[in-house]
Amino acid sequence: MALCNYVRVLGVWCIIDFAGLHAETLSHPFEVESGVVSYEISSEAVLTPDTNLSILGTEKLRFSDWGDVRVEEEEGRIQTFGALRHQHEVKHFKKYTKDSVITVDYQNEQLLERKNATGESMDEKTRFLTHTGQEEVAGILCDVWEGVGVKKYIYKGLVLGSELTLFGVTYAKKAKSVMFDVNVSKEDYKTPDYPLQEFALIRNNIATQNSANPQPFSLVLAQAVQDINENNTSHSENNSTDEERMKFINHLGENIYKRQKELLPALLISLKETRECLQTAKSAIAANECTQRLSELKMESAQEGEMYVLLWDEHQKSSLLDRIEEELIELESHMVCINRTQNITDLSNCMK
Repeated sequence: MALCNYVRVLGVWCIIDFAGLHAETLSHPFEVESGVVSYEISSEAVLTPDTNLSILGTEKLRFSDWGDVRVEEEEGRIQTFGALRHQHEVKHFKKYTKDSVITVDYQNEQLLERKNATGESMDEKTRFLTHTGQEEVAGILCDVWEGVGVKKYIYKGLVLGSELTLFGVTYAKKAKSVMFDVNVSKEDYKTPDYPLQEFALIRNNIATQNSANPQPFSLVLAQAVQDINENNTSHSENNSTDEERMKFINHLGENIYKRQKELLPALLISLKETRECLQTAKSAIAANECTQRLSELKMESAQEGEMYVLLWDEHQKSSLLDRIEEELIELESHMVCINRTQNITDLSNCMK
């Protein structure tokens, strides 16, 4: 199965494309010589009764040589709302040639290279799926292929749209503009100026890395849908158990959970440090220096409340200190419960 990586903290999300490992490979991935495709990406999930997740993003695919040379570049934002508030930006860049695949690891500022051994045949793109008709995507008539929880829109080997649905989670990527037979310059394929690491040099550490880092959101979802289709299992929201759904959601939200377990104690410490610092602040500049770290943490945790100070007098000082005290008391009251949590379901229950 060929799936892309997802930028950590949740990491880079996936270009939904299920590929078998044993199907015959075509000489080229696409039946179009060159092009540029712009996609919109969206996802929604009810993680718990008190917390929802959303993803909004874009992707650009540039290709030449019938798809043998191509770049997939994505960016977007992941957010949770409700009892558990979280947000972060995601970014992905992957370059394919006929012989290799280079993935940009933005977090560690390096390029990871491996051999391109993955086939791109139509049989692989539609494995376990049934042709159900034709629909237009971005003005192009595509063949529609469907399976349990998955729907693809394909034109001449190009997946112009993909949809996944499972356990109340939806993930969709659809082309919004398509240009074929265009000149794609070498600059369009240029990777960031990071050192190149061969995958073979780091593969011995993969098992250790995977045990420390949970699977990306999109990989968990895509693998679950793939398993259902491979096993010819009839799935619906009605015949799934609460236990199955909870297990899936906790796996799906593992990255968010781990980051929140780091973020919430840090937020509590920052509230205490900010309160102490503001007690002796003599000016608006000094007050803003006191609140800088707290503002950064609140932004990452999608907490409301502007911390920037324009005017600093006794009234403003007292008002800001009272607000910080209220937030501190509220968060501190949850900490015993937070420390006991084992997954995102537990954590959402603690924060409601």
